[in-house]
Amino acid sequence: MSTITLYSGRVNQMPSLILALKRSVGYFGEDIETLRQSALGIDSSICSLDETISSLRASSDTQEAKAAVLDTIQTQTETFISETASIDVSAAEAISTSEEDFYSLYDYLRPAEDSIWDAIGDFFGGIGEGLAELFSGAWDVLAGLCNSLSQWCRDNADLILLGCKALVAIAEKIGDVIVVMAPWLPAALDLLKEGASLFYENILAPLGTLIMNSPLGPLIEDAACKFISFMGQMINTEWFGDIVEGVITLFGPFIEIGKIWTKGRLPGADFVVGLIGAKYDERDGVYHIDQGTWQGWGPVGYNDGYDNVFNRGVGATKNSIGVYKSQEFTVDGNTFIIWAWKGDYMNLGAGAETGIYMATDDGFHYETATEYACDMELMLEYNGEQLFDYAPYGDEAMWHDGAQWWVNGFDPQHQNVQARDLTSTTTIDFNTMENGREMFYALEQSVESGGSAQGGTWTFDDSNGQLIATLEW
Repeated sequence: MSTITLYSGRVNQMPSLILALKRSVGYFGEDIETLRQSALGIDSSICSLDETISSLRASSDTQEAKAAVLDTIQTQTETFISETASIDVSAAEAISTSEEDFYSLYDYLRPAEDSIWDAIGDFFGGIGEGLAELFSGAWDVLAGLCNSLSQWCRDNADLILLGCKALVAIAEKIGDVIVVMAPWLPAALDLLKEGASLFYENILAPLGTLIMNSPLGPLIEDAACKFISFMGQMINTEWFGDIVEGVITLFGPFIEIGKIWTKGRLPGADFVVGLIGAKYDERDGVYHIDQGTWQGWGPVGYNDGYDNVFNRGVGATKNSIGVYKSQEFTVDGNTFIIWAWKGDYMNLGAGAETGIYMATDDGFHYETATEYACDMELMLEYNGEQLFDYAPYGDEAMWHDGAQWWVNGFDPQHQNVQARDLTSTTTIDFNTMENGREMFYALEQSVESGGSAQGGTWTFDDSNGQLIATLEW
């Protein structure tokens, strides 16, 4: 931005303001001269006015001198503004070039109104406004209908569950008929499934490991991280949030049916949630996402774009998600953050998560800090009722014997909740983490110096050799 553009209107008014002031001084001088001339006509027997007239004459001379000075100031001001404007043009060109060079390197720092994604949003927004005008409120009618159907599904969950069970029974009967007609089909499907599993375990997985451990691995991860960050900035826009909200509203009734289906653990429910790595724990009736799933790959990480989609999508179902972000803290040249969530997780129900993430060079995206996995425990309460207390550390069946960089839990029996009704408590034992002592005290110092805008209460216990940090919010 040019150096004088913001106040150019006010600066350019200066000569005219000085001219007006000079004229006012001149008028005042003329008024004094008129008064002096009038005073000469007063009878000297009434009052001796010699001193008064002399004083008025001196005042008139002073005003003329001030007017002359103002005239000089006006001329110099006009010269100054002219020279400044000339310099300003050159400065504006240099600043504009440097600005674009800077934002080409650090696009995430570009003001929102200058973002390429907002430009795209303005384009589609214009189309959307045109369509809205064309259909004259049709969207409001459709959205209202979908919301009404969604609410009906909530209010009649037991009836919907009976219907779903009836569909399952019918599907099973059809399956029995198919098996009778093609008795070889189950064995063929099992063979296909077993073949796919063997292909993944013996070919794809080793090949992927080989590639990622080669010199290509860091290049692939870096490219993936930049791409995901780029996409994160796109989905972190208001217009993309509007799209998410609209889609969730349209599919609201089906989402409600999906919640009932998962709550009843009907066939296929575990497969659907398994796509994100969630596994049902028979011990507490809660889903947990394994640390070894695709979310554990460093570049996937997390950024504010994910939260934008998350919040707008859940908000469209009339529920809410709470987000907690600690102050960033630095250890051994790396910057870390503790990110936590609680609220409604669609068909997964009431849930909570806490993860440790490491900042990337672009300042927007964070990678998963899998190498800092440790003993983490997560407890979730709903209106005072404990839903689960999850502490997997030491479980040999879990990823890295249950070490956690990201601890989570989701209770499908409690659907459609508000974040404010949930209390999440995360306990991190830094003694079980590499460089845990440095991490513990760096986190404690960051909390003491800044805290978090999302609230939350941290307690730190380093007595008797312990290094335990607890977040309750």
